[in-house]
Amino acid sequence: MNFRPSRLTATFLIPVVLFILWTNWSGPVFAHTVKLSSSKLAVGGRMVEAALTLNAVDLEAALDVRLRAKAGGAVVPRLLAEAAGAIAGYVTKRAAVLTREGALCTPEAASPKSSKEKVLLDVSWRCPPVHGGLIYRVTLFQELDPTARHIVIFTDGSGRFVLLGANAREVSLAGARASLSQVVSRYLVAGIEHIAIGFDHIAFVIGIILWGRRFWPLFKVVTAFTLAHSVTLSLAVLEIVALPSQWVEALIAASIVYVAVENFFIRKIDRRWRLTFLFGLIHGFGFAGVLRQFGLPDQAIVPALASFNVGVEIGQLAIVLIVLSTLLLIDRTARRATDGHERNPKVVYACSGLIFLFGAYLLIERTILA
Repeated sequence: MNFRPSRLTATFLIPVVLFILWTNWSGPVFAHTVKLSSSKLAVGGRMVEAALTLNAVDLEAALDVRLRAKAGGAVVPRLLAEAAGAIAGYVTKRAAVLTREGALCTPEAASPKSSKEKVLLDVSWRCPPVHGGLIYRVTLFQELDPTARHIVIFTDGSGRFVLLGANAREVSLAGARASLSQVVSRYLVAGIEHIAIGFDHIAFVIGIILWGRRFWPLFKVVTAFTLAHSVTLSLAVLEIVALPSQWVEALIAASIVYVAVENFFIRKIDRRWRLTFLFGLIHGFGFAGVLRQFGLPDQAIVPALASFNVGVEIGQLAIVLIVLSTLLLIDRTARRATDGHERNPKVVYACSGLIFLFGAYLLIERTILA
């Protein structure tokens, strides 16, 4: 049977397109994709103190104010001072501490400070007499993007952190010191989850394996990528090497574009591991940006870092298995008149075209529109 575009579209391309559109643009209503925000919490009796880190671009969208002189630039102190009241009002409305009985604690916000493209805000809450414990509830930027995430990091040395979102908006402030097994499991899950929502990394991984049909070449390609990003992830998180986040994000987008274009000219991936190692070094800095926001527990830095790396690898392998299984299924159902050792180019070209468009969009967004 000849290859049929309609069958390919029904079984592979439409789900891929819809998935990317739904997860990254969230429809026309939610045009702004929110970046990760965080709180570092200190709990002492009836007092709760939080050091919040927010992205200026998100605050500009939420409050309809200008905090930077130009898109992609650093926060301007004068503009930040002018918007200080609006920022404090917005944050204390959408980040609250309350008792289990439902009584709200009284917030007090300090003057916001700038750190390049981020806004730092210290908020403290004084609570009424507590009998059943306290709860921290966050809904920051969820009106802009329903997939907005907020990391809550406890500064008591426990290694405890929680990722909040639309499906989990609050966390109990009563918690024991995390055991080693809890640290390992939490950072392992964090690594897997980061891959699951890191669509730029997913697009790159899919792009590099589209021509693959044999295990060993794919193993070398994926392993080279993993080893490389593990090195730079560790160096960046431990603050041994640092690169500007804007450069890293742009280079990651460029790597997606390059791999997609290369698929139109190169079919054998036996030597592609060299390229993926190089690009893996860049992607590692991207992973590090997320892990830095999680923070590393002082008493278990090595296990936490290793667990996050393993979680990322598990997520990548899951993607490889799903995509490769789908491609092999398409190969079998298409029943082409070939020797069975080469993938139908139409499949690779169609998928690479989609990946190219996605990468080009990210590159423009992270450079020209940044």
